[in-house]
Amino acid sequence: MAATAELALGVLQGIDRDDHVEFRGIPYAAPPVNEKRFQPPHPVEAWEGIKRADRFGDASLQEDTSLFGVGNTSEDCLYLNVWTPSADNKKRPVMVWIHGGGFLSGSGSQLIYRGRELCINGDMVVVTINYRLGALGFLDLTQHFGDDLSVSTNNGLRDQIAALTWVKEHIHAFGGDANQITVFGESAGAKSIASLMVSPSADGLFNRAIIQSGSGDHVLTKEESSRVTECFLSEAGITTSDPDALLNLTTAQILKAQKKCQEVSFEHGAQRPMAPQFGMTLLPVIDGEVVPTSPIRAIGAGKAKNIALMLASTRDEWNLFLHTPGPDGDTLAKTHYKNINKKELINICERDLPGLGESSANLYEKVLLTRNENSSVLDMYSAFESDRMFRIPTLRLAEAQSTYRQDVFVCEFTWDRGVFGACHATDIPFVFGGTQGGVGQILTGGGSKAALLSDAVQSCWIGFARSGNPATDRTGQWPNYNTNTRSVMCFDTEIAIQEDPLRDTRQHWDGIL
Repeated sequence: MAATAELALGVLQGIDRDDHVEFRGIPYAAPPVNEKRFQPPHPVEAWEGIKRADRFGDASLQEDTSLFGVGNTSEDCLYLNVWTPSADNKKRPVMVWIHGGGFLSGSGSQLIYRGRELCINGDMVVVTINYRLGALGFLDLTQHFGDDLSVSTNNGLRDQIAALTWVKEHIHAFGGDANQITVFGESAGAKSIASLMVSPSADGLFNRAIIQSGSGDHVLTKEESSRVTECFLSEAGITTSDPDALLNLTTAQILKAQKKCQEVSFEHGAQRPMAPQFGMTLLPVIDGEVVPTSPIRAIGAGKAKNIALMLASTRDEWNLFLHTPGPDGDTLAKTHYKNINKKELINICERDLPGLGESSANLYEKVLLTRNENSSVLDMYSAFESDRMFRIPTLRLAEAQSTYRQDVFVCEFTWDRGVFGACHATDIPFVFGGTQGGVGQILTGGGSKAALLSDAVQSCWIGFARSGNPATDRTGQWPNYNTNTRSVMCFDTEIAIQEDPLRDTRQHWDGIL
């Protein structure tokens, strides 16, 4: 088994494991520091001799708030990691993971994202990447400084594209097939993939995509991004007459200013009123270049018709955000919704869906009590937000892509034995084979049945990356998703296809999401 990889850039020395080789902290672009702070990624320089690839690179600058832990952080963060059965000449399918974290946190080296299990079980090459987050990745300065400062939009997405370009050019040295690349990601990583699917800059860099708890409409207009930038500059005390001050900001000042940006609200029309975006205001921007238009609109127009698509969501997505303790140890469920009642639920629904508050609350009350007669009003609120933020947007992506392709597949995780039920991120330990680890046990409950389900889930992800079809002998036939049958594979103690499992609430959102 070869533990070195010979690239055009130089030779890398990886870690020789018993059953695979691991390469950590490979630079795919030059460090985005100093004058490069707000610029697009620059090419990495070649090196002489053998470069050791046995330590993970730093994650992007961020606050220490990640549920999964990210290790060291800095602005020098453009690194990727590779797991391969052997750095030989065999052409194996490649899977590239784009992590989530609300575009504010996370890294490709988090323990929950380690690629060994997928690599070994699927004879695959698995890659995980870092990209710039927060203001460094998604602050749009182009409208405020003209030619006085060399900046670009969507640097976080540009980083992802640079990483995929690097993979396309060099993955053969790790035993990977540059013509068989699948991108997969969860939450912000999945939202990124929706943008990449329609980005001219990413055209031809991958041919399959797996979107886990994502959406195609989490992007900002230039007007909205300008308001976020104004908030950042004001908090940082920077005027447009002094662009160099941006390059002199300390990391603490950047984090403080970008935290203030989370308070910005946007007007999204009659059914999406002025409301905080749950802290997600540093987002991809429709810039006419990297992101030409809203991804869901572009997918609906056939701009991603060359990409096979698989989508996943979890039934109780919003539970993670309600019940995960914050820095002070409290949860939203306790501080904001401790005694929520039906009247308050109506008011919340009315805030998000003007004119439909009472009918929304009545609908989710009926659906939740049918599912479980002991469901609380808090459960009903969680189901409403789970649909609004994730489950319905997932179906909209499937509907849009299925107009152009038959190889569109949808699944949902209803396994609810973890601490927070079938919450956001429950799918991750099943995909990466980490159900028995610390975070994996929190999310899935651990145990032998979780491990068996993880084996089945991995086989589906591997199958899709290999052939574009996730059906395996563990699942049986997996019909494609279309608007006639709406077949969804449900992962639970039993694995089974359900026809239109969201029928009770899906139509409620027609014309809204």
